[in-house]
Formats: sequence, C-alpha cells, structure tokens
Amino acid sequence: RLSELEEAGVAEDTVIVLTADHYPYGLTVEQQSELAGHDIDTHFELYRNACIIYQKGMTPEVVDRPCSSLDILPTLSNLFGLDFDSRLYMGQDVFSDAEPLIIFSDHSWLTDFGSYYTMTEELTCFQDGEEIPSETVEYYNNILTNKFLVSQWILETDYWRGLFGDNLPPDPESPPKPTEEATDPKRPVFTEQ
Repeated sequence: RLSELEEAGVAEDTVIVLTADHYPYGLTVEQQSELAGHDIDTHFELYRNACIIYQKGMTPEVVDRPCSSLDILPTLSNLFGLDFDSRLYMGQDVFSDAEPLIIFSDHSWLTDFGSYYTMTEELTCFQDGEEIPSETVEYYNNILTNKFLVSQWILETDYWRGLFGDNLPPDPESPPKPTEEATDPKRPVFTEQ
C-alpha cells in the first residue's frame, strides 16, 4: 500500500511499474472477445496491454502511441537519467521522437500507421484508402532483422556481464568471464573459467 511507503519514509524514492507480461491464458479468444465487446484480432490485439508508472508527485501523462513491454526498460532508463545506448534494446523510450515500432517474436510488427503479419505477409494500413509501400515493409523488416541479430549477439557474448562485470547478480551456472585480450572493447571475448 502507498500509505506504508509514506510511513517508511521511502515514498518519494519509490517508482512503481505495473504491467502484465502476457494475455489472460486462462480465457479463450471467444471469452476475451466477449469481454472486449468485439472479435479480438489474434495477431496483434490479443497482446494489447497497459503499463502504469507511478511516483509520488509526478505529473500524470498518457502515452497513446503504440508501445510494448520491450519499451519499458529503455523508457525507465531515460526517466531515471541513466546513460544507456538505445540501439542495444529491442524496444525504445516511449517519450523519444523515434517512430513507434512494436516487435513480435515471429518478426511481425506494428506501427502507428499499420501492421505486418509475417506468417501470411499480410499488411494492414490503418488509414482508409492508403497502402503501405513495399519499400516501407522492407525497411521495417530490415530493422527487425538487425534488432534480432543484435539481441542474439548480446546473449551469445554475455555482453551485459562483460560491460558491467561484477555489478550484475551472480549466475548460478558460473558464466564465462571476459578475457584481457578483447580486441574490440565494444565486443568482449569470453573464455570458459
């Protein structure tokens, strides 16, 4: 409860972030559609969610552009004034000037102007009578390809541990440690312990 944070004297130093990490698995699409009052699109709308960020005394703001759970970390990093490289995150700071881009694990995407469903290559433009040019689809598909490649590289090289070292929580399986011979400081080389 918020009153307990006040009593403990930490309310002003506390940020609360509330969001769900998935749609309600226990409900069928039909049940979710009934609750929504219309048939839910299972490619994109099924994953629609909300995020609430609260800190005592903050000015309320509603973000009405497309965003996803992947955007939470870069958004919080910005709000906390942390030094971070936004290119290393799959998401983006929702308060930045970047064009909104929602990324799905199957490489589908959604923006403020339309969506692309990879499995069927189905394009949906949100403006009546307009079409999404093939160059735009290729542009966003290339962005996704690059983001997935960078993400894979970060995991394979244990990039964050190489960057932050012992400032990360210990891994129960004793991860590899960076070597001194790393030729590119932005891409550490790892060896087994």
